[in-house]
Amino acid sequence: MDFDRYLKKNVFEVCSMDETGYYELDRLPAKCANNYIYCDDTKDYRTNIFSVDAKGTGAGGAFITVRDIVRFWTGLSEGKLISKAFVSDMISRQSGDGIDAEEGYYGYGLWIIDNPADEDFAYFQGCDPGVSFMSAYNPNNGMISVLVSNYGDNVWRKMRKIRDVFY
Repeated sequence: MDFDRYLKKNVFEVCSMDETGYYELDRLPAKCANNYIYCDDTKDYRTNIFSVDAKGTGAGGAFITVRDIVRFWTGLSEGKLISKAFVSDMISRQSGDGIDAEEGYYGYGLWIIDNPADEDFAYFQGCDPGVSFMSAYNPNNGMISVLVSNYGDNVWRKMRKIRDVFY
């Protein structure tokens, strides 16, 4: 089965992620945002259409919405995708030395941020030219944070501020 169809059937549909998918760049669904890259030579923006793959792969390129990422975390934490026991392992430290506060630990498919007061926070991220994304989950209070930029802005710095205030 093709990678994108497998994810659609086994992840996106299971979690009711109706606005997420892997689309060809010349067949984007309605309301899909363009992504932009700043060009130093022209002091202007251009779309990223010639800077990314024509269709996403396992290395990235999914089109997502904030609402669907919340649905993903909810489905994951409720055990819709894998067992709750494995989710617990997934969001726990499996490797790393903790030297870097944000990239010092890794779970199964997720980065882990040390939280000395309680359970650690888990997050995943992605970027392409003109796109940046980060989503974090706090298992202590169920808070889910999602930041998506179609200008490639620094979502990491903004997520740190969110964690400082709300987590």
